[in-house]
Amino acid sequence: MKKIISYSLYFLAMVCMIGSLSILSSCLDEEEPSQIVLLSFGPSGVHHGDEITFFGQNLDKVTAIVLKPNVEIPKSSFKSVTAERINIIVPDNAEAGLITLKTPQGDIESKTILNFEVPVVIHSITTEAKPGANITITGEKVNWIESITFPSDLKISKEDFVSRSLTEVVVTVPMAAQTGFLIFSLGGTKPLTFGTEEQLIVTLPTVTGIAPQSIRHTGVLTLSGTNLDLITAIQFTGGTEVAKTNFTSHSETEIKLAVPATAKTGALTLKQLSPVTLTTPSLTIILPVGTTLSPTPAIPGQDVITITGTDLDLVAKLVLPGAGDVLATSFTSQTATEIKLAVPATATQGAIDYVTIHGYAGPLGVVLRLPSTGSFPTLDYYIYKDGLQSGWSAWGGWGHVSQSFTNTENPANGTMAIKTVFNDPYGAIQIHNDGSSGIFAGYNYLVFYVHVVGQNSEIIVQIDNNADFYPPAFTKDKYHQIVVPLASLAGSNNVSELRIKNNNANAGSNNTIVFIDEIGLTIDEPLGLLPDLVAPIYTDQVNDTHFGVGGGWGGTTTVMNSDENQRGGTVSIKATFAGGWGGAVQFGSWGKTPLPTAGMQYLAFSIYGGTGTGDKNIQLTIKPTTDGASSNVQVTIRAGKWTDYAIPLSSLGNPASIGELFFQDTDWAGTVFIDHIGLQ
Repeated sequence: MKKIISYSLYFLAMVCMIGSLSILSSCLDEEEPSQIVLLSFGPSGVHHGDEITFFGQNLDKVTAIVLKPNVEIPKSSFKSVTAERINIIVPDNAEAGLITLKTPQGDIESKTILNFEVPVVIHSITTEAKPGANITITGEKVNWIESITFPSDLKISKEDFVSRSLTEVVVTVPMAAQTGFLIFSLGGTKPLTFGTEEQLIVTLPTVTGIAPQSIRHTGVLTLSGTNLDLITAIQFTGGTEVAKTNFTSHSETEIKLAVPATAKTGALTLKQLSPVTLTTPSLTIILPVGTTLSPTPAIPGQDVITITGTDLDLVAKLVLPGAGDVLATSFTSQTATEIKLAVPATATQGAIDYVTIHGYAGPLGVVLRLPSTGSFPTLDYYIYKDGLQSGWSAWGGWGHVSQSFTNTENPANGTMAIKTVFNDPYGAIQIHNDGSSGIFAGYNYLVFYVHVVGQNSEIIVQIDNNADFYPPAFTKDKYHQIVVPLASLAGSNNVSELRIKNNNANAGSNNTIVFIDEIGLTIDEPLGLLPDLVAPIYTDQVNDTHFGVGGGWGGTTTVMNSDENQRGGTVSIKATFAGGWGGAVQFGSWGKTPLPTAGMQYLAFSIYGGTGTGDKNIQLTIKPTTDGASSNVQVTIRAGKWTDYAIPLSSLGNPASIGELFFQDTDWAGTVFIDHIGLQ
């Protein structure tokens, strides 16, 4: 450390400063014309009552100067001030330390400290020390030192010095000390202060290794490094803190501790008595992760589901929606990669959570989906609805081992459905009308619902002996709506017989079970089944566990319970946009927990376009939290019709949660109805 001499030569200091101006002036042109800049001040070693000068640029904008410890000199008390120079008189209560200039552009702090002339000469000071270690100050008349102040106002009085003589002072570095300048306070009839020209480096702990990098709760973690004996506590991501008294072992080079059962993946924060904290690279906490669930959908009270994943042996219980806790002792089987369990009869659709053997709770990442219970649109004419209607009767059909038109096992809607067991790849049910053969006239669509058990399938629709119509293939174990445009069905103007044929090539070997329900005709294109929501956001009312409702912006109005038009239930949201990218239907998790998306695949909603909105685009925006980055997608509206949308979460950046959601016009005015919002 440089030698600090108490008696500064005022004239020499001023010469040095003036000489330096020629060097500093070359930088002035590079500054902004209006920027306030402090270049230098001096002299550094002064008496109280002496005059000091500040040199810089636009200094006439400085409103006050603050000297240590908190001595503020307002502009009105400056001895003189110009754009390039300020002169002040040092008050009697000023102490050694950094100087702060108050300006409209913010505070400006000096790079060096103001020192006072004192009858003390410092020859050397220990340059670096560890908290709790001693430092030595040598010099002349150092016995005048009454106290030493470390950064953060840690003051050590002479009574607490290790030793004190005319030429040497030894003092212990406080455990809470941090790197910075030291301030010396002297005794006498007029006490003075002065500071070091260089900072005392306070040694910090360092972490050189963490093992293992991935660990389970309660496992023993080892941190290697230097000066780790200074660590007083370790905080894990998630907020759990382990005090040093609970370390398994603790030395200068190593810490061992058990990972708390509440710890989350992330960096560790190492604390010491000093306010300086340290962080480590991220530590991975090993938790159960589900990757697949089958069968899906699953039938409560009937199916055994298989969950595959990793570290599933950590699961002590699963929390199923509607059914609550299912203890591991009730599982059919459990390994590290697979859990099998019977779905309780009370289970409902939703995400599955877990609790580990260490008591940590979280989402497993898979969703229990049940057979569709979506509402059915009303048809204009029924052929089958809880039995054959309107003069239709069952004929023998072919290629099946049994058929029942009054089966109650698996109705899509109501109490009954047609059940047939096919043993022929082209077997069919056959329904004949005993009345007029022109009953299809005036209708535009044939609609029915079909469910094939155990395998993906196809069907063929045929009227009398006319050409076949092939609807799209569909997936197993759930009801699907089949819509047949009559214009595409040859012979639909003169019908006396309807056949629905199985087109599954495997039917001859496995007796395919098929359920058919709700057969009828409609003039307008029918709505599809109301999409099932695993995690609703709005269905007649807001999911207030996770969301509140905002007012939107841009002149829009939002009615959250309009009974004018609904996709399902009794009310929907009516949003009237004024144009200019106004926002409406604003949901936010203000003060609440955002809605998790673990195990979900789609964000679903339905929109009905009012007059003049046809082919307009509406923009949906989401944020994972209320202040997070946003993602958006645009969809096209159909006027006078409900349209169901299912937006893949992958196209919205796969957010871990939804904390805010709103809809915007894309610079058009008009009214829409929005309903049935949630995750699938």
